[in-house]
Amino acid sequence: MVRRTGGREHLRRVSERRRANQEPEDGPDASGTSGTSPRTVLMAAILTGVSAVVVSLITGLGASLQGLVTDTLFGEDEPAASASPNPAPPASGSAAPDPKTAPPAAGAADSVAVAVLPGESGSWLVSGQRVSPADRAVLTGPNDQERLEQLFRRIDVVSLHRTAYKLSVTNASASTVRVVDIVPVITKRTAALDTTLIEPLGGMADDTSPAELDLNDRNPVFTENGKAYFDYTTQVLKPGESFVMAVESKLADREYVEYHLRLDYIDDRGKKHSLQVNEDPESPRHVFHVSGAVDDDEYTDYWGPSADGRAWKLKSGGGKG
Repeated sequence: MVRRTGGREHLRRVSERRRANQEPEDGPDASGTSGTSPRTVLMAAILTGVSAVVVSLITGLGASLQGLVTDTLFGEDEPAASASPNPAPPASGSAAPDPKTAPPAAGAADSVAVAVLPGESGSWLVSGQRVSPADRAVLTGPNDQERLEQLFRRIDVVSLHRTAYKLSVTNASASTVRVVDIVPVITKRTAALDTTLIEPLGGMADDTSPAELDLNDRNPVFTENGKAYFDYTTQVLKPGESFVMAVESKLADREYVEYHLRLDYIDDRGKKHSLQVNEDPESPRHVFHVSGAVDDDEYTDYWGPSADGRAWKLKSGGGKG
């Protein structure tokens, strides 16, 4: 009995040792909680370290590449310019400026000075307004040139069929400039004025202006002897030098035209500038405004010379009678 009992005890101990050797590494420990073997802990630590090294290497390499690209494109000491990849579109109704018609750079207009000098006064005048009863004495009474010019300004008279004026162009800069073109820019074209017609006293002035401007043309240019004036003529001006251009503009159609001039010149660096030229606002006549004619009886008021030719007389019925 004792030997059998001892044998069973020996078998029980062997069986327990086998079960202990077959327990998984992550199996429950004696306290019933899950455990981790030393080998598992060691492998996890090794893998974590390797991962950190790889991540650090990639991050550092990326930063180095980014710095290299930035330095190459923008220079070591200059930060990259920030700009929206999709810039906002222009406001509604606006457009990108056209370099051909854009205004000249600041200070460019000071390089050339232009004066507009009205020509002869012996021309037929028309207006879109009537002479008021209070102002009729200015026409019918003794000739007072100052009051007459004030009246002409009030009712905005313009010449009939033709205007004559002179352009005085002066180089106001310290270097040579070359005037290459003077371009008429039409700003208004409507039916001819037909309210007031004023016949000149003392006859018409002679046509003596060399540069002509035909405003019947939709794209008019200055001409001389039938050829474009600036096709073969340029004016090179040294500092302080000037030239005078005598102009006669004509309009035969039953239309009314307003315009201004654009003067193009080149400075000593070869850069082109444009200068807008308007008429003298103090002038009693609009030299850049011209009207064609209608029949005499179509005017509301027709003012002709009095019997002595020193003043005007309102001719009844709008005719010459």
